[in-house]
Amino acid sequence: MTAVSEVLRYFSPRVSRSLSGVRAEVSEIRLRAGAPLSITLPEKYSYVTESGVLTDYESQGLRVTIEDIRHCFEAVCRYSVHSCQNQINRGFVTVAGGHRAGLCGTAVYSPSGVIENVKYINGINFRIAGEVIGAADKIADKVMGNGLKSILIFGAPCSGKTTVLRDLCRRVGDSYPVSLVDERFEIASSSGGTAKNRVGANTDVFSGFSKTDGISTAVRVMSPRMIVCDEIGSEEDIKALKKAWISGVKIAASMHGGSIRELLSGNVYPLIACGAFDYAAFTEDRQIKQVLSSEELVKLYERRG
Repeated sequence: MTAVSEVLRYFSPRVSRSLSGVRAEVSEIRLRAGAPLSITLPEKYSYVTESGVLTDYESQGLRVTIEDIRHCFEAVCRYSVHSCQNQINRGFVTVAGGHRAGLCGTAVYSPSGVIENVKYINGINFRIAGEVIGAADKIADKVMGNGLKSILIFGAPCSGKTTVLRDLCRRVGDSYPVSLVDERFEIASSSGGTAKNRVGANTDVFSGFSKTDGISTAVRVMSPRMIVCDEIGSEEDIKALKKAWISGVKIAASMHGGSIRELLSGNVYPLIACGAFDYAAFTEDRQIKQVLSSEELVKLYERRG
């Protein structure tokens, strides 16, 4: 079964028929009202024709309708939009398997300035999750050898960060108590309290918790040796992780960053400088391309000035 075949049930019959003919490795399926059906491949973007053939020509792609988008939106919400409202307000809905449907539409703000709904959905970016056993092999020995170490995994969107983090969580969680703060349900893909993906025999999963709440709760009540969380970056995330590190908990986290320069320029660098992360791994093209120690990163930072 291909990754695409796992998610066909969320699309309208005409889109599903078109996608069923795709045999390539797909990381994203994009629906835009009035635009051609498109997918993201490892090396490029491509359009999909009505018969399921990949093409570089926009004019040949299956034209997506607002009805196709409505069908997909209702399906990913399990035909209960109200039950998914909290996720919708954050711009996505995660489905079984950790696949995430990003939503594009019109934001509705509350009087206090908080998004309380997204309506008139006109685009969906369906990100295909990949559980790849062995994806973290290049960093597992560094993290687990000679005492548990902390690591930051960074890369551009769709570079494979979450796939590597999930496999590392499994590896560490099979040997140590781990608390996984799975805010977007992408890593463990828990449903009804049970993790659908393999995240480690000794891993406790905090699904749907904000990173701030999940990290502080895990440290307080679960006594983890390591905390795992995805897509850090806010000041609140940084503060929560620093508190966990001060408490003696190791960290495995991911963040967006297309280069080492971007990593060193971001607000996560102080965590590296103070020693909260022992290593940083750069992902690209769904692979770990480079692993640097915190000492190497600090030297690179000092050379910039």
